[in-house]
Amino acid sequence: MNPSQPSTPPGPLRALLLRLSTAERKAVAEVAEIKATQTAADAVAALRGFTADVVVTDIGTSDRETKAFLEVLRHPRRSPRPGLPVICLLAESSPDRVRALVRAGVDHVMVKPISAAALVELAASLRDEPVEQIQVADYGGPDRRRLPGGAHTGPDRRKG
Repeated sequence: MNPSQPSTPPGPLRALLLRLSTAERKAVAEVAEIKATQTAADAVAALRGFTADVVVTDIGTSDRETKAFLEVLRHPRRSPRPGLPVICLLAESSPDRVRALVRAGVDHVMVKPISAAALVELAASLRDEPVEQIQVADYGGPDRRRLPGGAHTGPDRRKG
């Protein structure tokens, strides 16, 4: 980009939704272009034809669909959109559940209740300022090795 030219603001936010309720879909649709899906397979297929800026997934009682989706999205050779940010909505959370989602490749977790405006603001922030990505043999996505609060259980190769 030429520094003498002003930067153009990004276009409207485009979000792929996985398992969001009707009320949440309607609220997000008022401030973003959306494509709604209910299964991991449908979400992966939708990414082949919908240029999403972010994925928003809602976890009810089971993490199964989100984790199945992340398994494909974060795999370097199978992903239709490497590096795509994922926001996970939780009705209830625990530190263990959040850590498991981060390890699976979620970029950010929001605990309900949330506002559509807050969700879109976070999504736009992740689109405009993506988190650092890493790529290893079977994973490409946000760096999940160092979790907050000293949750890392592997060796610390930087000491000594």
